Amino acid sequence: MSRKSMVAFFPFMLVAVMPVLGCVGAPGEEEVDNAEAVGEAASGINILNALVPEALTAGGDFAKAPLLVDAMVPGARAAIESPSARGRLARMFLHYAVGCALGPEQAFVFSWTDLHGVVHNESYRGIAGLAPSWEQAPLDEAGQQWVSACLGARTNRYGRAVEISMQGSADAFAEPADEEVQEFIYEEGAFWGNLFLPQPYLRTCYNPGNVVRARRTSRDCAAGLPGRTDADCGIMEIMGPCAEQCEPLGENLYHPGCAAPESGVPSGGKTEYVITVFLP
Repeated sequence: MSRKSMVAFFPFMLVAVMPVLGCVGAPGEEEVDNAEAVGEAASGINILNALVPEALTAGGDFAKAPLLVDAMVPGARAAIESPSARGRLARMFLHYAVGCALGPEQAFVFSWTDLHGVVHNESYRGIAGLAPSWEQAPLDEAGQQWVSACLGARTNRYGRAVEISMQGSADAFAEPADEEVQEFIYEEGAFWGNLFLPQPYLRTCYNPGNVVRARRTSRDCAAGLPGRTDADCGIMEIMGPCAEQCEPLGENLYHPGCAAPESGVPSGGKTEYVITVFLP
C-alpha cells in the first residue's frame, strides 16, 4: 500500500479524554517550551499537537523573509521579542510553524526579554520538513499552504496534546509502518488553508461516522461541538462532511484535493495542499 503520513506521538494527559465545558486559555510560555519533541517513534515522529486557536492569526509577516532573526521583517521580529500576550501567541505560532516547516536538523534560534528583565533563549527545532527552504528564503505559496494545513491539524481547542496520524501528498511525509495503518483507523477529517495571507483562512471537514470518537479524544475543531456548526476554534471554518468538500480518499488514505477560495487555487477550485488526520 502506498501512503504518505506522519504520526504525532504524545504522552496523553489524563484529562485529555474527559469532557470539557468551555474553552481554556493558551498555555503559558513555559508550557510551550517544556513540550518539545522527545525523540523518534517506530512509525513516525514526535511533534507538538496542542496549538491553541487564538494563535492561528499570529503568523502575519513571518512568511515574508527567511527564518533568520536578522532577516525578519520588523513587525515579525518585534512580535516574537515582545513580552506581551501578543508576543506569547506569536512565539507559539512560530514554534509550531517551525516544527511543521523545517526538518530535524534545522532550528530557529532567538532570544527575548520578559517584563522582569529575564532573557529567554529559544531554540525551535524543525520536525516535519514540509518547507525546509524557509530557512534560506521567504516561505513560498506552496510552503505557506502546507505549513497552514499542518498548523490546522495540530490545533486543539483545549490546548491539549492528542495522538494523531497526519497524512498527505507532500514528499516530506514518510511511508507508514503497518502498525500505524492498523492503529490509526478512524478518519477525523482534513485541514487546508493559508494563514500567511493578509486575510488568512483555515478550513476543515469531518467524517460524520467518527465525530463522537473525535470529541471523546478532545479533537473537535473538525468535528464541531454538539448542536453547533462551529467548534470555537478561532478562524477555522468547518465546511461540513469531507465527502462534500474533498476528493475521495484513495488507496493512499488521504484526500488529494479540497474546496478552497478562488485566490491562489489551481483550476477547478481545489487545493492539493491538504492534510488528512486519522485517530486511533
